[in-house]
Amino acid sequence: MNQYIFKTNIANVHLIEKDSYIIQLSFTKKRITKSKNSLLLDAEKQVHQYLSNTRQEFDLPLKPAGTYFQKKIWSYLRRIKYSETTYYSTIAKDLGSSPRAVGNACGANPCLLIIPCHRVVSKYIKNGGFSSFGGLVHKDLLLKLEQA
Repeated sequence: MNQYIFKTNIANVHLIEKDSYIIQLSFTKKRITKSKNSLLLDAEKQVHQYLSNTRQEFDLPLKPAGTYFQKKIWSYLRRIKYSETTYYSTIAKDLGSSPRAVGNACGANPCLLIIPCHRVVSKYIKNGGFSSFGGLVHKDLLLKLEQA
């Protein structure tokens, strides 16, 4: 397992790779580290491209740990196109679940940006939640970035 933390214009990003798969991408307050791992360096490049509006989709091998239900939700999230949003209730209806369960799965997402849980919003509360470091401030930044 390899880890790498690098700086972006939003926050430091913590990447974890295991067996040639990205298993985590999260925002963090932790200090910047160095890496020679080609997958982690490619992921860094793609994150910077995304944050500078030159990339709309990630091309990285993922293997996030989660329950069957969480993985089902995360698979759905990966189909939400860049600059589009959907509601927790829409996903719940499509998958025969509840909005709260969808929100919990979004909150457990270990691969932010790549699995775009920030594109899921609430019908009743501005943007819903975002359990990553930075919370709704970062979610709002990501949504605005994609609208630019």
